[in-house]
Amino acid sequence: MPTNSSENSLSEVTVAMVPWPEHGHLNLLFYLARIIASHNIPVHFLCLAARNQDLKKRLPGGLQTSVDNLGNSNIHFNDLLVHSSPTETKDVFLERLGESICKTCHKLSINTKRLVMIHDCLMISYIGDHLHLMSNFKCYAFHPTSAFTRYSSLRQTTHIVDEDHDEMIQQLGEEFPTVESTFGPNMAEYVGKELKWKHNSGDIINSCRELEGKFIDSLAKAKQNTPLWAFGPFNMIPESLDSLSNSLSGNKKTSHVCLEFLDKQDVNSVIFVSFGTTTTLPQEQVKELALGLEQSNHRFIWIIRESDRRIDMENSEERHDKIVLPEGFEERVEGRGMVVRSWAPQLEILGHPSTGGFLSHCGWNSSMESISMGVPMAAMPMTVDQPYHTLLVTNVWKIGVSVWSWARRKEIVPAAAIEKAVKTLMGTPEGEEMRQRVVELRENIKNSVSHGGLAHKEIESFISYIANN
Repeated sequence: MPTNSSENSLSEVTVAMVPWPEHGHLNLLFYLARIIASHNIPVHFLCLAARNQDLKKRLPGGLQTSVDNLGNSNIHFNDLLVHSSPTETKDVFLERLGESICKTCHKLSINTKRLVMIHDCLMISYIGDHLHLMSNFKCYAFHPTSAFTRYSSLRQTTHIVDEDHDEMIQQLGEEFPTVESTFGPNMAEYVGKELKWKHNSGDIINSCRELEGKFIDSLAKAKQNTPLWAFGPFNMIPESLDSLSNSLSGNKKTSHVCLEFLDKQDVNSVIFVSFGTTTTLPQEQVKELALGLEQSNHRFIWIIRESDRRIDMENSEERHDKIVLPEGFEERVEGRGMVVRSWAPQLEILGHPSTGGFLSHCGWNSSMESISMGVPMAAMPMTVDQPYHTLLVTNVWKIGVSVWSWARRKEIVPAAAIEKAVKTLMGTPEGEEMRQRVVELRENIKNSVSHGGLAHKEIESFISYIANN
């Protein structure tokens, strides 16, 4: 039977990556895009033009070089121009962004037999009303957090029976985070909407069984009608990096000032301090953190910067007050500590032999990157999923120390608590045991993401599924 020639010219499957437009989310989906593209599947990365440009600037050196040479690759950046207005709400802006994303996806769907949309789970509310434009598509939700967070949130909002989980909650008491104290009062509504969303064909989590086997199984059981894939950390997966080996070795870019500082320090002697791209510390907390680092007498690199511009203020002139350090602080710690007021290459800093600890808010990206580089953590969570990850770091994996009690989260963390956590992590047998455990964990994950490992088989299963279903 003759076939239509235009149908023959269509690609079998095309993937559209739809990130939540904040840097931590962009980075993860770009790694996932590289993994998928390495299997000879065309991938389109759909986001605000300014955010895509930020992504390209902030990638590690080898990835940056790779992006500069994407012309003949399977990855294509689709820069979306959605202008914000000072008078509109964030939700209205995101609705317009969602409409722009779906219009672009519709154009992509015309030239492929099947369009696979891999979207950040937070985008469900903003793309759902526009998907009627297409018929030949499948949606997969990417969850940029831990299986433990997902499962704990699901349990608290849908009342799943789990005696082991109940025992953990009872043992931790007020230290166990509630959805009200982390995600706020609307979490149950969001979870309900997610569970009822008819377009979801499967879930993806940036984790692996070596880290969260029990919680991955519990989550899969709770969502038994939805396929679940857990493989990661993405930055350790060979497919996300294979094509970069030449660019890494041939990259002549000037070394970042943080790396130059680390080159002059002893092995495991420097603690890296950073609270991610979306957190701006109160001025009083900045002062206590500075004093704690100073009094610890340990070497440090502290990334102190304003949070990234809000999504809906992309084109505005919004500015925050300048962050002020205690008078004379930088002069007193000169030579021992470095303060950086701009973006810095976190993964490369964590991977440097001189970095021996990470004082962090315990965002999932930061936690996974720290583990992937074998660096123990001092956990100082602020909000949302961070206190859940702190429990994993301190109570489950035992690769870090908690700086302050979650039950006292509304208080300013005092300098004495920060000093104690830094000294414990960087200068005690207890800290060294944590370091040994995280190095062992890293090696187990390396084996898992390598060809033949559990996480790698999970990747192959996912690629096969989206290519054939």
